[in-house]
Amino acid sequence: MNYEKSLKYLFNRKFFGMKLGLKNIRDLMDHLGNPQNDFKSIHVAGTNGKGSVCSFLSSILEKEGYKVGVYTSPHLVSFRERIKINGKKIERKEISSLLSKIKPFVKDHTFFEVVTALAFLYFKKKKVDIVLVEVGLGGRLDATNVITPEVSVITNIGLEHTEHLGDTLEKIAFEKSGIVKQNIPLVTLSDCKGLNVLKKTCKLEKCKLHLVKPKKLKISLKGNFQHQNASLALGVVDVLREKGYKISNKSVVDGLMNAKWPGRFEFVNGNILFDCAHNPCGAKTLAREIKKLNYKNIYFIVGIMKDKDIKGICKNLEPIAKEIIITKPHVTRAADPGEIADFIGKEVDIIDDIRDALEYAKIKASKEDLIVLTGSIFTVGEAFSFIRPDPFNSKVNKRSINNSK
Repeated sequence: MNYEKSLKYLFNRKFFGMKLGLKNIRDLMDHLGNPQNDFKSIHVAGTNGKGSVCSFLSSILEKEGYKVGVYTSPHLVSFRERIKINGKKIERKEISSLLSKIKPFVKDHTFFEVVTALAFLYFKKKKVDIVLVEVGLGGRLDATNVITPEVSVITNIGLEHTEHLGDTLEKIAFEKSGIVKQNIPLVTLSDCKGLNVLKKTCKLEKCKLHLVKPKKLKISLKGNFQHQNASLALGVVDVLREKGYKISNKSVVDGLMNAKWPGRFEFVNGNILFDCAHNPCGAKTLAREIKKLNYKNIYFIVGIMKDKDIKGICKNLEPIAKEIIITKPHVTRAADPGEIADFIGKEVDIIDDIRDALEYAKIKASKEDLIVLTGSIFTVGEAFSFIRPDPFNSKVNKRSINNSK
């Protein structure tokens, strides 16, 4: 089975939907020899900021000389972005080879369960020193929750995926705290919502709770909110040092300044900003950061998934918008632009094609104005596909961004 057929097989698993629970993944891991037990790991959960924390940590650990695996989701452009070692994407041939070993044991397993198994097999095969594992959804019943990490991290807690995780911060905090293991330290922010729930879980599991107060740091990623994520990464570094990991101050400084996590408050070219805000908390943070910038008018290009809190996202973006252009990425989960428009009080423009929407915004906006493309990782990813096909490479395809379709 070649790479293209492997991807088709994997994405066809999406027909099995999303199934929260650990029975399927545990059965699959058992058949594969439990590869997750053959490498050290760090488990990262939270409503927002998981990928950024992983980015800072991987950069720091790589600078120290560790061989670092990273498992995140979803991807922006290439599926291979989900599984990386020291910044290098998994090879196509490895996906096909490892999938052939997994297929005989796949029954009604979901896309995420099979991909998680593939990632863990890959990291075992490559004999990594440590793996940063980002939770897919929630924590307690997420497929990644078969690992026993060196340290667990919960970045923050907000109202998202309420149909799966509960409709209160306390219920969501309970689900995310499900990654906490007995005697395994937990790192979170000192002002994290749902903190009382996390404290109770840590007491029950007899694990030390490390509370981090955000501080200003010299970092590569833009946006004040990234200082919180960088501070969390430093909290993890402290725990790892207590466990005997060698991590020099120089590696920390260099790592923070070399972290890459594209599409998060990123200026891709001139006055064009990409941000993957896909929930009300993320949209609120984005709006707050934009207010600090010195632009005359804000033109939003927004594409949102239909299973997200569309009303909550629009409520946070609309007050600062001069104009909102609604678009639709080419994924089945994408909300119809008309549905998004129903939640916006002012007049909107609907342009289904993202490239056309971006071109239209460029015509409308002056150099003193800001164009912001946001609403979903899928929206940002599709824009990257024609502007910068490798999002982790800062070189922009200027022909694509300067010319229409």
